Amino acid sequence: MTLPYEPDDDQAADRYINAALRSRDAEAWRLLASDAYVEQTDRVLRAMLDRIAVARTHRTAERATARSRALDGEISQAEYQRDAAEDANRATKTAHFETLVREHHRLIAPAARRLRGDDVRDELMDLVLALGTAIDAHRAAVLVEGYEPTPTDQALWARLAALDVPGTPDGEGRTSVEELVKRHSSRQDDLGRVLAGIILDAAGGAPSIPRAALLTAWKKAIAPTLAVEEKSEFAAKGKGSLATEKLRKTLGHLERKGLVKRTDSPDGQRLDLLDRRGLEELAES
Repeated sequence: MTLPYEPDDDQAADRYINAALRSRDAEAWRLLASDAYVEQTDRVLRAMLDRIAVARTHRTAERATARSRALDGEISQAEYQRDAAEDANRATKTAHFETLVREHHRLIAPAARRLRGDDVRDELMDLVLALGTAIDAHRAAVLVEGYEPTPTDQALWARLAALDVPGTPDGEGRTSVEELVKRHSSRQDDLGRVLAGIILDAAGGAPSIPRAALLTAWKKAIAPTLAVEEKSEFAAKGKGSLATEKLRKTLGHLERKGLVKRTDSPDGQRLDLLDRRGLEELAES
């Protein structure tokens, strides 16, 4: 059995996948996940999720407009309630369909990522960011302390400014490593500000706290900032919870700033507060 369209015919793929989502035909999904079609299947499923998100935003705006018209007397309450009930019914059906799409995308995405080499690219990008961040931190330390940069320092910094990384499949163009480091540092500072406040609240006057004591407050603070698509994409990589991963990376950011230190203990990992004043300044910034 083969699929009734070519791997570059996304319109036909969209129609076929729509039917396959409802029929749950195991053989159809085996073919959709095959090396010849999996990248297209992944692309079409992501396009479906994008359309659902756009439609949801449009419906929200329409509901707000209808509510305003009802309050102004332009339409009757009976008309408003009838339209609201119809909209709620459509929203329920859409939510059910979205769940189907996400379930199948979670199964498809890892194979598509492996075929595209996305996992390898992500690992290399993390390495480039780590190296670039280390060079940037070294430069800041030298300049802040007022030391005269050595020729080796100057050459290293010039190399950081000259390097760039290629564009990504999702449309981001070539970007300098220095710019990536700036963006990454800015995002990490934003998250670090949130985490610093949580650490101070959890610690009170104690010099250290269990890492587990941070998780509930962290998830509550971070959850509203995480898009559904972002969480689904991360889950598709098979790496667990996006909120937990962001906590891990943000703790690393605070460690590099010399504010905290993670230590292992018999009752689990703990967090030592090395610079309480620094944490307070970050939380208040």
